[in-house]
Amino acid sequence: MLRHCQRLTAPCRGHLRTARVPVGAILQARTLIQPSFDYRFISENADLLEANALARNVRDSHPHRVAKLYDEYRSLQTSINESRSSLNTLSKELGELAASKRFPRSEDPASGLDKIGKEKAMENLRDNARIIKATVQGYEVRLSAVESHLRYEAAKLPNLTHPDTPVGDETQARTVRIHGSLHEVAKVPSDGVNTSDLSDQDFKDHYDLALNLGIIDMEAGAQVAGSRFHYWRGAGALLELALVQYAMTRAVSAGFTPHITPDIARSSVVDACGFRPRSNAEEARLHTEMSGSDPTADSHSSGESSQIYRVTPVAEESRHEEGAAADPLCLVGTAEIPLVAMKQQQILDKGALPMSLAGLSHCFRAEAGARGRDTRGIYRLHQFTKVELVILSRPESSDHELTRLLDFQTGLYADLGLTFRVLQMPTQELGASAYQKFDIEAWMPGRKAWGEISSASNCTDYQSRRLGIRARLPVSRKGGAAGQAPQFVHTLNATAVAVPRLVVAILESFQRPDGHVVVPEVLQPWMMGISVLAPDS
Repeated sequence: MLRHCQRLTAPCRGHLRTARVPVGAILQARTLIQPSFDYRFISENADLLEANALARNVRDSHPHRVAKLYDEYRSLQTSINESRSSLNTLSKELGELAASKRFPRSEDPASGLDKIGKEKAMENLRDNARIIKATVQGYEVRLSAVESHLRYEAAKLPNLTHPDTPVGDETQARTVRIHGSLHEVAKVPSDGVNTSDLSDQDFKDHYDLALNLGIIDMEAGAQVAGSRFHYWRGAGALLELALVQYAMTRAVSAGFTPHITPDIARSSVVDACGFRPRSNAEEARLHTEMSGSDPTADSHSSGESSQIYRVTPVAEESRHEEGAAADPLCLVGTAEIPLVAMKQQQILDKGALPMSLAGLSHCFRAEAGARGRDTRGIYRLHQFTKVELVILSRPESSDHELTRLLDFQTGLYADLGLTFRVLQMPTQELGASAYQKFDIEAWMPGRKAWGEISSASNCTDYQSRRLGIRARLPVSRKGGAAGQAPQFVHTLNATAVAVPRLVVAILESFQRPDGHVVVPEVLQPWMMGISVLAPDS
Protein backbone atom coordinates (compact mmCIF):
# COMPACT_ATOMS: atom_id res chain seq x y z
CA MET A 1 0.00 0.00 0.00
CA LEU A 2 1.35 3.40 -0.94
CA ARG A 3 0.71 6.99 -0.09
CA HIS A 4 2.56 9.81 -1.81
CA CYS A 5 5.22 11.51 0.33
CA GLN A 6 3.57 10.48 3.58
CA ARG A 7 4.22 7.91 6.27
CA LEU A 8 1.74 5.05 6.36
CA THR A 9 0.74 4.49 9.97
CA ALA A 10 -1.43 1.41 9.44
CA PRO A 11 0.27 -2.03 9.30
CA CYS A 12 1.30 -3.06 5.79
CA ARG A 13 0.81 -6.63 4.63
CA GLY A 14 2.55 -6.14 1.30
CA HIS A 15 6.21 -5.94 0.41
CA LEU A 16 6.55 -2.16 0.29
CA ARG A 17 5.79 0.58 2.76
CA THR A 18 6.16 4.32 2.63
CA ALA A 19 8.73 5.83 4.98
CA ARG A 20 9.56 9.23 6.46
CA VAL A 21 12.95 10.45 5.30
CA PRO A 22 15.44 12.12 7.65
CA VAL A 23 15.61 15.33 5.64
CA GLY A 24 19.01 16.37 6.91
CA ALA A 25 20.51 13.35 5.19
CA ILE A 26 19.02 14.08 1.78
CA LEU A 27 21.80 16.40 0.65
CA GLN A 28 24.38 13.97 2.01
CA ALA A 29 22.85 11.32 -0.21
CA ARG A 30 23.32 13.59 -3.20
CA THR A 31 27.07 13.23 -2.88
CA LEU A 32 26.49 10.03 -4.86
CA ILE A 33 25.67 12.31 -7.80
CA GLN A 34 27.44 15.62 -7.31
CA PRO A 35 25.78 18.38 -9.39
CA SER A 36 28.01 20.73 -11.37
CA PHE A 37 26.43 24.16 -11.21
CA ASP A 38 27.94 27.13 -13.02
CA TYR A 39 28.10 29.43 -10.01
CA ARG A 40 30.00 32.12 -11.88
CA PHE A 41 27.27 32.34 -14.53
CA ILE A 42 24.60 32.47 -11.81
CA SER A 43 26.44 35.25 -9.97
CA GLU A 44 26.99 37.30 -13.11
CA ASN A 45 23.38 36.88 -14.32
CA ALA A 46 21.42 36.95 -11.06
CA ASP A 47 19.00 39.65 -12.29
CA LEU A 48 18.26 37.68 -15.46
CA LEU A 49 17.70 34.46 -13.51
CA GLU A 50 15.43 36.18 -11.00
CA ALA A 51 13.27 37.61 -13.81
CA ASN A 52 13.23 34.16 -15.45
CA ALA A 53 11.99 32.54 -12.22
CA LEU A 54 9.28 35.18 -11.75
CA ALA A 55 8.05 34.66 -15.32
CA ARG A 56 7.77 30.95 -14.56
CA ASN A 57 5.99 31.64 -11.25
CA VAL A 58 8.76 29.90 -9.30
CA ARG A 59 8.67 31.48 -5.85
CA ASP A 60 11.47 29.63 -4.09
CA SER A 61 14.29 30.56 -6.48
CA HIS A 62 16.88 33.05 -5.15
CA PRO A 63 19.78 33.61 -7.57
CA HIS A 64 21.07 36.62 -5.62
CA ARG A 65 21.29 34.41 -2.55
CA VAL A 66 23.31 31.94 -4.61
CA ALA A 67 25.64 34.77 -5.66
CA LYS A 68 26.11 35.88 -2.05
CA LEU A 69 26.80 32.32 -0.89
CA TYR A 70 29.25 31.83 -3.76
CA ASP A 71 31.15 34.96 -2.70
CA GLU A 72 31.32 33.62 0.85
CA TYR A 73 32.37 30.20 -0.43
CA ARG A 74 35.23 31.70 -2.45
CA SER A 75 36.27 33.92 0.45
CA LEU A 76 36.43 30.92 2.78
CA GLN A 77 38.45 28.97 0.22
CA THR A 78 40.90 31.87 -0.02
CA SER A 79 41.19 32.07 3.77
CA ILE A 80 41.80 28.33 4.01
CA ASN A 81 44.45 28.42 1.31
CA GLU A 82 46.20 31.38 2.91
CA SER A 83 46.10 29.71 6.35
CA ARG A 84 47.45 26.47 4.91
CA SER A 85 50.22 28.42 3.23
CA SER A 86 51.12 30.02 6.56
CA LEU A 87 51.00 26.59 8.19
CA ASN A 88 53.37 25.21 5.56
CA THR A 89 55.77 28.10 6.21
CA LEU A 90 55.66 27.44 9.95
CA SER A 91 56.22 23.73 9.40
CA LYS A 92 59.22 24.50 7.23
CA GLU A 93 60.68 26.88 9.83
CA LEU A 94 60.05 24.34 12.57
CA GLY A 95 61.81 21.65 10.58
CA GLU A 96 64.80 23.84 9.87
CA LEU A 97 65.08 24.87 13.51
CA ALA A 98 64.83 21.28 14.70
CA ALA A 99 67.55 20.22 12.29
CA SER A 100 69.86 23.09 13.25
CA LYS A 101 73.12 22.11 14.95
CA ARG A 102 73.99 25.62 16.19
CA PHE A 103 74.69 25.72 19.90
CA PRO A 104 76.79 28.86 20.36
CA ARG A 105 77.92 29.80 23.87
CA SER A 106 76.92 33.41 23.52
CA GLU A 107 73.23 34.29 24.01
CA ASP A 108 73.63 37.27 21.72
CA PRO A 109 70.79 36.94 19.12
CA ALA A 110 73.23 37.99 16.43
CA SER A 111 75.31 34.88 17.07
CA GLY A 112 72.39 32.41 17.16
CA LEU A 113 70.25 30.65 19.78
CA ASP A 114 71.35 28.48 22.64
CA LYS A 115 69.54 25.22 23.31
CA ILE A 116 66.98 26.77 25.67
CA GLY A 117 66.24 29.62 23.29
CA LYS A 118 65.88 27.19 20.43
CA GLU A 119 63.33 25.07 22.32
CA LYS A 120 61.37 28.17 23.26
CA ALA A 121 61.32 29.33 19.64
CA MET A 122 60.15 25.90 18.53
CA GLU A 123 57.37 25.92 21.12
CA ASN A 124 56.23 29.33 19.88
CA LEU A 125 56.11 27.97 16.33
CA ARG A 126 54.11 24.95 17.51
CA ASP A 127 51.65 27.22 19.36
CA ASN A 128 51.17 29.32 16.24
CA ALA A 129 50.70 26.16 14.15
CA ARG A 130 48.04 24.87 16.58
CA ILE A 131 46.20 28.19 16.38
CA ILE A 132 46.29 28.15 12.57
CA LYS A 133 45.16 24.48 12.45
CA ALA A 134 42.18 25.30 14.67
CA THR A 135 41.40 28.29 12.46
CA VAL A 136 41.54 26.12 9.33
CA GLN A 137 39.24 23.54 10.96
CA GLY A 138 36.77 26.31 11.76
CA TYR A 139 36.94 27.58 8.20
CA GLU A 140 36.40 24.05 6.84
CA VAL A 141 33.34 23.47 9.02
CA ARG A 142 31.88 26.75 7.81
CA LEU A 143 32.89 26.00 4.21
CA SER A 144 31.07 22.64 4.32
CA ALA A 145 27.90 24.32 5.61
CA VAL A 146 28.10 27.10 3.02
CA GLU A 147 28.75 24.60 0.22
CA SER A 148 25.68 22.54 1.19
CA HIS A 149 23.54 25.67 1.38
CA LEU A 150 24.97 26.87 -1.95
CA ARG A 151 24.07 23.61 -3.70
CA TYR A 152 20.64 23.61 -2.08
CA GLU A 153 19.86 27.12 -3.35
CA ALA A 154 21.35 26.51 -6.81
CA ALA A 155 19.32 23.33 -7.20
CA LYS A 156 16.11 25.35 -6.82
CA LEU A 157 16.83 27.53 -9.84
CA PRO A 158 14.71 26.55 -12.85
CA ASN A 159 16.21 26.22 -16.30
CA LEU A 160 16.50 29.25 -18.53
CA THR A 161 13.59 29.82 -20.94
CA HIS A 162 13.59 29.86 -24.74
CA PRO A 163 13.06 33.46 -25.92
CA ASP A 164 10.08 32.43 -28.11
CA THR A 165 8.17 31.03 -25.12
CA PRO A 166 4.92 32.90 -24.37
CA VAL A 167 4.87 34.54 -20.94
CA GLY A 168 2.08 33.70 -18.52
CA ASP A 169 -0.21 30.87 -17.49
CA GLU A 170 -1.86 28.14 -19.58
CA THR A 171 -4.26 30.61 -21.18
CA GLN A 172 -1.27 32.11 -23.02
CA ALA A 173 -0.40 28.85 -24.81
CA ARG A 174 0.24 29.50 -28.50
CA THR A 175 -1.43 27.25 -31.10
CA VAL A 176 1.28 26.23 -33.55
CA ARG A 177 -0.88 24.11 -35.84
CA ILE A 178 -3.99 21.93 -35.99
CA HIS A 179 -4.10 18.60 -37.78
CA GLY A 180 -7.18 16.73 -38.93
CA SER A 181 -10.82 17.61 -39.39
CA LEU A 182 -13.20 16.98 -36.54
CA HIS A 183 -15.70 14.50 -37.96
CA GLU A 184 -15.84 16.39 -41.25
CA VAL A 185 -16.61 19.67 -39.52
CA ALA A 186 -14.64 22.39 -41.26
CA LYS A 187 -14.07 24.58 -38.20
CA VAL A 188 -12.28 22.97 -35.29
CA PRO A 189 -12.38 25.09 -32.11
CA SER A 190 -8.84 26.25 -31.45
CA ASP A 191 -9.54 27.83 -28.09
CA GLY A 192 -11.62 26.88 -25.08
CA VAL A 193 -14.60 24.58 -25.48
CA ASN A 194 -16.76 26.56 -27.89
CA THR A 195 -18.70 23.81 -29.67
CA SER A 196 -21.22 25.96 -31.54
CA ASP A 197 -19.80 24.97 -34.93
CA LEU A 198 -19.57 21.26 -34.22
CA SER A 199 -21.61 18.38 -35.51
CA ASP A 200 -25.00 17.72 -33.93
CA GLN A 201 -24.03 14.07 -33.39
CA ASP A 202 -24.33 13.06 -29.75
CA PHE A 203 -20.88 11.77 -28.84
CA LYS A 204 -20.72 9.50 -25.82
CA ASP A 205 -18.18 9.92 -23.05
CA HIS A 206 -15.23 7.51 -23.16
CA TYR A 207 -16.14 5.97 -19.80
CA ASP A 208 -19.70 5.18 -20.85
CA LEU A 209 -18.32 3.64 -24.05
CA ALA A 210 -15.69 1.61 -22.15
CA LEU A 211 -18.23 0.26 -19.66
CA ASN A 212 -20.61 -0.72 -22.47
CA LEU A 213 -17.76 -2.43 -24.32
CA GLY A 214 -16.60 -4.21 -21.15
CA ILE A 215 -12.95 -3.29 -21.74
CA ILE A 216 -12.22 -1.71 -18.34
CA ASP A 217 -12.95 -2.50 -14.70
CA MET A 218 -12.53 0.47 -12.38
CA GLU A 219 -14.45 -1.10 -9.49
CA ALA A 220 -12.05 -4.02 -9.20
CA GLY A 221 -9.13 -1.59 -9.45
CA ALA A 222 -10.54 0.47 -6.58
CA GLN A 223 -11.11 -2.62 -4.43
CA VAL A 224 -7.59 -3.92 -4.99
CA ALA A 225 -5.48 -0.74 -5.12
CA GLY A 226 -7.70 2.27 -4.37
CA SER A 227 -9.47 4.91 -6.41
CA ARG A 228 -8.21 5.73 -9.91
CA PHE A 229 -6.54 2.37 -10.44
CA HIS A 230 -7.98 0.13 -13.14
CA TYR A 231 -7.95 -3.19 -14.93
CA TRP A 232 -7.88 -3.51 -18.69
CA ARG A 233 -9.82 -6.57 -19.78
CA GLY A 234 -10.43 -8.35 -23.06
CA ALA A 235 -10.07 -6.07 -26.07
CA GLY A 236 -9.00 -3.25 -23.72
CA ALA A 237 -5.87 -5.18 -22.75
CA LEU A 238 -5.18 -5.86 -26.42
CA LEU A 239 -5.65 -2.18 -27.22
CA GLU A 240 -2.99 -1.18 -24.68
CA LEU A 241 -0.56 -3.76 -26.05
CA ALA A 242 -1.31 -2.64 -29.61
CA LEU A 243 -0.56 1.00 -28.77
CA VAL A 244 2.73 -0.01 -27.12
CA GLN A 245 3.73 -2.17 -30.10
CA TYR A 246 2.75 0.55 -32.54
CA ALA A 247 4.80 3.19 -30.73
CA MET A 248 7.84 0.97 -30.21
CA THR A 249 7.84 -0.26 -33.80
CA ARG A 250 7.71 3.29 -35.12
CA ALA A 251 10.36 4.43 -32.65
CA VAL A 252 12.79 1.68 -33.62
CA SER A 253 12.23 2.49 -37.31
CA ALA A 254 13.11 6.12 -36.50
CA GLY A 255 16.41 5.14 -34.91
CA PHE A 256 15.47 4.88 -31.24
CA THR A 257 16.90 2.02 -29.18
CA PRO A 258 14.09 0.27 -27.25
CA HIS A 259 14.31 -0.22 -23.49
CA ILE A 260 12.06 -1.59 -20.76
CA THR A 261 13.09 0.49 -17.77
CA PRO A 262 12.85 0.11 -13.97
CA ASP A 263 9.65 1.52 -12.50
CA ILE A 264 11.60 2.68 -9.42
CA ALA A 265 14.42 5.21 -9.06
CA ARG A 266 16.36 6.71 -6.20
CA SER A 267 15.02 9.97 -4.78
CA SER A 268 18.25 11.78 -5.69
CA VAL A 269 17.85 10.67 -9.32
CA VAL A 270 14.21 11.79 -9.43
CA ASP A 271 15.27 15.15 -7.98
CA ALA A 272 18.14 15.52 -10.46
CA CYS A 273 15.71 15.06 -13.36
CA GLY A 274 13.61 18.00 -12.17
CA PHE A 275 10.84 16.24 -10.28
CA ARG A 276 10.11 17.02 -6.62
CA PRO A 277 10.27 13.88 -4.46
CA ARG A 278 9.61 15.65 -1.12
CA SER A 279 6.50 16.87 0.64
CA ASN A 280 5.99 20.54 1.50
CA ALA A 281 6.71 19.75 5.17
CA GLU A 282 10.01 18.10 4.24
CA GLU A 283 10.90 21.04 2.01
CA ALA A 284 10.26 23.35 4.97
CA ARG A 285 12.46 21.28 7.30
CA LEU A 286 15.21 21.13 4.71
CA HIS A 287 14.99 24.89 4.21
CA THR A 288 15.38 25.41 7.97
CA GLU A 289 18.35 23.05 8.17
CA MET A 290 20.13 24.70 5.25
CA SER A 291 19.46 28.37 5.96
CA GLY A 292 18.72 28.35 9.66
CA SER A 293 15.77 30.68 9.05
CA ASP A 294 12.07 30.34 9.74
CA PRO A 295 10.48 28.77 6.64
CA THR A 296 7.30 30.78 7.21
CA ALA A 297 9.33 33.95 6.71
CA ASP A 298 10.56 32.86 3.31
CA SER A 299 8.77 31.22 0.40
CA HIS A 300 10.42 27.83 0.44
CA SER A 301 8.33 25.77 -1.91
CA SER A 302 6.17 26.06 -4.98
CA GLY A 303 3.06 25.36 -2.92
CA GLU A 304 2.17 22.44 -5.18
CA SER A 305 1.81 18.97 -3.75
CA SER A 306 4.37 16.43 -4.84
CA GLN A 307 3.09 13.95 -7.42
CA ILE A 308 5.67 11.31 -6.47
CA TYR A 309 5.05 8.03 -4.65
CA ARG A 310 7.87 7.02 -2.29
CA VAL A 311 8.44 3.41 -1.27
CA THR A 312 10.74 1.47 1.04
CA PRO A 313 11.12 -2.32 1.23
CA VAL A 314 9.69 -3.48 4.56
CA ALA A 315 12.73 -5.63 5.37
CA GLU A 316 15.05 -2.71 4.72
CA GLU A 317 12.95 -0.37 6.81
CA SER A 318 13.04 -2.77 9.76
CA ARG A 319 16.84 -2.77 9.69
CA HIS A 320 16.90 1.06 9.74
CA GLU A 321 19.52 1.19 7.03
CA GLU A 322 20.79 4.76 6.94
CA GLY A 323 21.72 4.77 3.26
CA ALA A 324 18.26 3.71 2.18
CA ALA A 325 16.62 6.27 4.47
CA ALA A 326 18.79 9.08 3.13
CA ASP A 327 18.05 8.29 -0.51
CA PRO A 328 14.69 6.50 -0.58
CA LEU A 329 13.21 4.84 -3.62
CA CYS A 330 10.43 6.45 -5.64
CA LEU A 331 8.00 5.12 -8.23
CA VAL A 332 8.77 6.91 -11.49
CA GLY A 333 6.23 9.23 -13.08
CA THR A 334 7.80 8.71 -16.51
CA ALA A 335 10.46 6.56 -18.17
CA GLU A 336 12.32 9.81 -18.87
CA ILE A 337 13.84 9.48 -15.38
CA PRO A 338 15.48 6.03 -15.73
CA LEU A 339 16.36 6.61 -19.39
CA VAL A 340 18.30 9.82 -18.70
CA ALA A 341 19.80 8.55 -15.44
CA MET A 342 21.19 5.37 -17.00
CA LYS A 343 23.98 7.56 -18.42
CA GLN A 344 24.76 9.35 -15.15
CA GLN A 345 28.41 10.08 -14.34
CA GLN A 346 29.56 9.06 -17.80
CA ILE A 347 31.65 10.76 -20.46
CA LEU A 348 30.27 9.72 -23.84
CA ASP A 349 32.12 9.59 -27.11
CA LYS A 350 31.07 12.31 -29.55
CA GLY A 351 30.16 9.61 -32.07
CA ALA A 352 27.45 8.35 -29.71
CA LEU A 353 25.44 11.56 -30.14
CA PRO A 354 22.64 12.04 -30.75
CA MET A 355 21.70 9.10 -28.52
CA SER A 356 18.05 8.20 -29.17
CA LEU A 357 16.30 6.06 -26.55
CA ALA A 358 12.75 4.72 -26.26
CA GLY A 359 11.53 3.41 -22.92
CA LEU A 360 8.47 1.46 -21.81
CA SER A 361 7.43 1.76 -18.18
CA HIS A 362 4.53 1.96 -15.84
CA CYS A 363 4.07 5.50 -14.56
CA PHE A 364 2.81 6.45 -11.12
CA ARG A 365 1.39 9.86 -10.25
CA ALA A 366 -0.42 10.93 -7.11
CA GLU A 367 -2.46 13.48 -9.12
CA ALA A 368 -2.94 15.53 -5.95
CA GLY A 369 -5.45 18.31 -6.45
CA ALA A 370 -7.15 16.72 -9.46
CA ARG A 371 -10.92 17.04 -9.39
CA GLY A 372 -14.04 17.27 -11.52
CA ARG A 373 -14.49 15.60 -14.87
CA ASP A 374 -10.75 14.97 -15.23
CA THR A 375 -11.10 12.27 -12.56
CA ARG A 376 -13.91 10.46 -14.39
CA GLY A 377 -12.97 7.21 -16.10
CA ILE A 378 -9.37 6.77 -17.23
CA TYR A 379 -8.48 10.34 -18.15
CA ARG A 380 -6.42 10.87 -14.98
CA LEU A 381 -5.08 7.75 -13.25
CA HIS A 382 -2.54 6.92 -10.56
CA GLN A 383 -0.90 4.21 -12.69
CA PHE A 384 -0.64 3.88 -16.46
CA THR A 385 1.62 2.58 -19.20
CA LYS A 386 3.68 4.93 -21.34
CA VAL A 387 6.30 4.82 -24.07
CA GLU A 388 8.73 7.71 -23.64
CA LEU A 389 11.39 9.04 -26.01
CA VAL A 390 14.67 10.56 -24.77
CA ILE A 391 17.50 12.11 -26.79
CA LEU A 392 20.98 13.05 -25.56
CA SER A 393 22.45 15.56 -28.00
CA ARG A 394 25.21 18.05 -28.60
CA PRO A 395 24.30 21.48 -27.19
CA GLU A 396 24.18 23.09 -30.64
CA SER A 397 21.83 20.37 -31.96
CA SER A 398 19.13 20.28 -29.29
CA ASP A 399 16.74 22.67 -31.08
CA HIS A 400 16.88 20.45 -34.15
CA GLU A 401 16.32 17.34 -32.04
CA LEU A 402 13.21 18.89 -30.46
CA THR A 403 11.79 19.42 -33.95
CA ARG A 404 12.62 15.81 -34.73
CA LEU A 405 10.67 14.64 -31.68
CA LEU A 406 7.66 16.77 -32.60
CA ASP A 407 7.68 15.47 -36.16
CA PHE A 408 7.74 11.90 -34.84
CA GLN A 409 4.82 12.56 -32.48
CA THR A 410 2.62 14.31 -35.03
CA GLY A 411 3.24 11.54 -37.56
CA LEU A 412 2.27 8.95 -34.95
CA TYR A 413 -1.05 10.64 -34.10
CA ALA A 414 -1.88 11.59 -37.69
CA ASP A 415 -1.63 7.93 -38.72
CA LEU A 416 -3.97 7.03 -35.86
CA GLY A 417 -6.48 9.38 -37.53
CA LEU A 418 -6.82 11.74 -34.59
CA THR A 419 -7.60 15.44 -34.72
CA PHE A 420 -4.99 17.24 -32.63
CA ARG A 421 -3.28 20.55 -32.10
CA VAL A 422 0.31 21.47 -31.18
CA LEU A 423 0.71 24.12 -28.49
CA GLN A 424 3.81 26.05 -27.49
CA MET A 425 3.50 26.13 -23.72
CA PRO A 426 3.95 29.38 -21.76
CA THR A 427 6.43 30.06 -18.98
CA GLN A 428 4.21 29.04 -16.08
CA GLU A 429 3.54 25.64 -17.66
CA LEU A 430 7.22 24.69 -17.89
CA GLY A 431 8.62 22.22 -15.40
CA ALA A 432 11.85 23.11 -13.63
CA SER A 433 13.97 21.27 -16.19
CA ALA A 434 12.31 22.49 -19.40
CA TYR A 435 13.88 25.22 -21.54
CA GLN A 436 11.13 24.88 -24.14
CA LYS A 437 8.02 22.73 -24.18
CA PHE A 438 5.29 21.79 -26.65
CA ASP A 439 2.08 19.98 -25.73
CA ILE A 440 -0.09 18.00 -28.14
CA GLU A 441 -3.80 17.87 -27.42
CA ALA A 442 -6.33 15.63 -29.15
CA TRP A 443 -9.91 16.68 -29.71
CA MET A 444 -12.12 14.45 -27.55
CA PRO A 445 -15.68 14.92 -28.79
CA GLY A 446 -17.27 13.03 -25.90
CA ARG A 447 -15.65 15.44 -23.43
CA LYS A 448 -16.25 18.32 -25.88
CA ALA A 449 -12.76 19.51 -25.11
CA TRP A 450 -9.14 19.26 -26.08
CA GLY A 451 -7.18 16.83 -23.92
CA GLU A 452 -3.42 16.55 -23.56
CA ILE A 453 -2.01 13.34 -25.01
CA SER A 454 1.70 14.13 -25.05
CA SER A 455 4.42 16.72 -24.62
CA ALA A 456 7.97 17.32 -25.84
CA SER A 457 10.64 19.29 -23.99
CA ASN A 458 14.20 20.48 -24.45
CA CYS A 459 15.89 20.44 -21.03
CA THR A 460 19.30 21.68 -22.32
CA ASP A 461 21.94 20.91 -19.65
CA TYR A 462 19.65 21.07 -16.60
CA GLN A 463 19.59 17.29 -16.06
CA SER A 464 23.07 16.53 -17.37
CA ARG A 465 24.68 18.95 -14.89
CA ARG A 466 22.87 17.28 -12.02
CA LEU A 467 23.64 13.75 -13.24
CA GLY A 468 27.15 14.31 -14.56
CA ILE A 469 26.45 13.33 -18.19
CA ARG A 470 29.11 14.70 -20.53
CA ALA A 471 30.56 13.99 -23.96
CA ARG A 472 33.96 14.65 -25.51
CA LEU A 473 33.18 17.42 -27.97
CA PRO A 474 35.30 19.78 -30.11
CA VAL A 475 36.41 23.01 -28.45
CA SER A 476 38.48 25.99 -29.54
CA ARG A 477 41.60 26.45 -27.44
CA LYS A 478 43.84 29.49 -27.01
CA GLY A 479 45.67 30.37 -30.16
CA GLY A 480 42.93 28.89 -32.33
CA ALA A 481 44.06 25.30 -31.84
CA ALA A 482 41.31 22.70 -32.10
CA GLY A 483 40.82 20.09 -29.40
CA GLN A 484 38.29 18.09 -27.43
CA ALA A 485 36.98 18.48 -23.90
CA PRO A 486 34.12 16.98 -21.86
CA GLN A 487 30.98 19.11 -22.14
CA PHE A 488 27.54 18.63 -20.66
CA VAL A 489 25.12 17.15 -23.17
CA HIS A 490 21.58 18.41 -23.73
CA THR A 491 18.68 16.12 -22.85
CA LEU A 492 15.26 16.07 -24.49
CA ASN A 493 12.14 14.03 -23.83
CA ALA A 494 8.81 13.39 -25.52
CA THR A 495 5.82 11.16 -24.97
CA ALA A 496 5.18 8.67 -27.74
CA VAL A 497 2.18 6.91 -26.20
CA ALA A 498 0.48 7.58 -22.87
CA VAL A 499 -1.99 4.71 -23.17
CA PRO A 500 -5.08 5.92 -21.24
CA ARG A 501 -5.19 9.36 -22.90
CA LEU A 502 -4.91 7.85 -26.38
CA VAL A 503 -7.61 5.29 -25.55
CA VAL A 504 -9.90 8.16 -24.50
CA ALA A 505 -9.23 9.93 -27.80
CA ILE A 506 -9.71 6.73 -29.84
CA LEU A 507 -12.95 5.70 -28.13
CA GLU A 508 -14.53 9.14 -28.45
CA SER A 509 -13.26 9.91 -31.95
CA PHE A 510 -14.07 6.61 -33.67
CA GLN A 511 -17.33 5.69 -31.94
CA ARG A 512 -20.42 4.69 -33.89
CA PRO A 513 -24.00 5.59 -32.98
CA ASP A 514 -24.53 2.01 -31.72
CA GLY A 515 -21.68 2.40 -29.21
CA HIS A 516 -19.19 0.30 -31.15
CA VAL A 517 -15.74 1.75 -31.81
CA VAL A 518 -13.62 1.35 -34.94
CA VAL A 519 -10.02 0.37 -34.20
CA PRO A 520 -7.52 2.57 -36.10
CA GLU A 521 -6.09 0.61 -39.01
CA VAL A 522 -2.48 1.02 -37.83
CA LEU A 523 -3.34 -0.81 -34.58
CA GLN A 524 -5.21 -3.73 -36.11
CA PRO A 525 -2.13 -5.93 -36.75
CA TRP A 526 -1.83 -6.36 -32.95
CA MET A 527 -5.56 -6.73 -32.19
CA MET A 528 -5.90 -10.46 -33.00
CA GLY A 529 -8.37 -9.85 -35.80
CA ILE A 530 -10.52 -7.27 -33.97
CA SER A 531 -11.25 -4.28 -36.20
CA VAL A 532 -14.28 -2.99 -34.31
CA LEU A 533 -14.69 -2.92 -30.53
CA ALA A 534 -18.07 -4.33 -29.57
CA PRO A 535 -19.48 -5.70 -26.30
CA ASP A 536 -18.77 -9.24 -27.46
CA SER A 537 -15.26 -8.63 -28.87
